Amino acid sequence: MRLRPRLLAPALASTLAGSAASFALAQPDLPPPPPPPIGQSGDETPAPAQSAPTPSAPPGATPSGTGPPGAASRRATAAPSRPARRGAHVSVGPVEPSRPVAITVDPLPMALGRLSGNVELLVQPHHSLVLSPNALVAQVGRGGAGGLVAEGFGFATVGSAGVGIELGYHYWFDAQRTMRGPFVGPSLLLGSTAQASVGDPSHAQPYWGAAFDGGLAKVFDGGPTIAAGAGVGVLRMADATAVFPRILLQAGWSL
Repeated sequence: MRLRPRLLAPALASTLAGSAASFALAQPDLPPPPPPPIGQSGDETPAPAQSAPTPSAPPGATPSGTGPPGAASRRATAAPSRPARRGAHVSVGPVEPSRPVAITVDPLPMALGRLSGNVELLVQPHHSLVLSPNALVAQVGRGGAGGLVAEGFGFATVGSAGVGIELGYHYWFDAQRTMRGPFVGPSLLLGSTAQASVGDPSHAQPYWGAAFDGGLAKVFDGGPTIAAGAGVGVLRMADATAVFPRILLQAGWSL
């Protein structure tokens, strides 16, 4: 027997509805959701955490990393320093000429029959070495035996002849390239005198000693040089010792 389509559709819909109801009844009962915490309703949203308050800057202070208004723009627009042009002339003032050698003579001893001179070399700024040879070349009175001049000349008498040399060092307070200005320094005295006032006058006798002098030198434009000073010396010959003053007067040229 053939069913009519008009009766088949209501029967199929009724069957599907019954199956859905049976499936819903077959689901297990689920527990209810947990209650919200005490004092908080279920639909409240937690408040965002508050950050620690930022300390306020004192009145008139400028935030770190910033300067006064417009300071950054002024730094950015500041003109860079200009380097010195190559070959530009820079004035450094007058330069002292270099004259490290001085050659002088001693005019005062010449009047007493003694010829002496000095050769001085500036070895470093402020430091010089001095070589001073001398010789008794005339028979003149020098104050008699025991006089300060006679003893300072190597215990010389009227008829004495002799030679000597001084090796000295000078410290110049101002000298850099030329020996000028104040100086001080010691000297070693060596020599020999014939017909001396002490010891055996029948032959030449050696003497030795030391001196310390101080003075002032002036070097003029072109090199003319003068120096003056004073000091004290001591000599030893045979068994005699003499202490005597020294007067320095020099004239010459610086090269």
